[in-house]
Amino acid sequence: MDVRDLAPALLAVGQLFDAANQALNRDAAQVRINVTATAPGSFEIVFEVVQTLSAQVTAFFSGETATAAVNLKELILASGVGLIWLIKKLRGKQPDRIERVSDDHVRITIGSESFHVPLKLMRLYQDLAVRVAAQKVVAEPLKRQGIDTFVARDNGAAMITVSKSETADFEKPEVPDETLVEATRRAAFSIVSLAFKEDNKWRLYDGNTQISALIEDSDFQQRVDSNLIAFAKGDILICDVKITQKRTAAGLSTDYVVEKVLEHKPALRQLPLLFDTKPPEG
Repeated sequence: MDVRDLAPALLAVGQLFDAANQALNRDAAQVRINVTATAPGSFEIVFEVVQTLSAQVTAFFSGETATAAVNLKELILASGVGLIWLIKKLRGKQPDRIERVSDDHVRITIGSESFHVPLKLMRLYQDLAVRVAAQKVVAEPLKRQGIDTFVARDNGAAMITVSKSETADFEKPEVPDETLVEATRRAAFSIVSLAFKEDNKWRLYDGNTQISALIEDSDFQQRVDSNLIAFAKGDILICDVKITQKRTAAGLSTDYVVEKVLEHKPALRQLPLLFDTKPPEG
């Protein structure tokens, strides 16, 4: 195996176990992955749990530090009850129903088939960081030329096998955007730059922050397209702007939409009058 393929795969194994440990155990314990070369071209992965001062680790891993790594390994790699097996089983499909059947097990129904899995395993399956790491461990190496099968072994016995044809099942799931805030406010903006193509955004400045906003006021847009409005440096737009903030897979995003341009104030070209110019009466 090319070292350029091997190194990312080994790093991904550590990321997978770190993400799984964080999903189940938070900061109560640390998982360290050591790699030992047992023979030329052969590597054995040794799992070691480093217990912190917190006693919470025992609650999550059956109470025995010595078995903690084993339990985590089984949740990820075991055939029939492990994360890799569950991803293969569901093949990227959403279960029709997930039901809690006991304190530590859930029943998954997909189509006409139902089966039970540990609650901890379901938590791993639904954790985005775990799924991203699983993709790096399994799917990414299988995309390489010359690598056809992923096999996890325990003392020489195969625990789980994934073929190249199953690569797509391990792609991380698409996370739908979640709208956090949606509000409309009235504000004044100076024009930084205009966009005359459909769906292009104008850059506006409110005196403190520069934003990129989509103009959805069709009347205003039509007047601009018909050259009925001329713009100059220093012009001000009084607008109703809808602000939408979402949580996405990439993080927090903010979108601005100008729903209505209420007034176009040309730039000042002379000082405001400071005295009354009306002639005296009588």
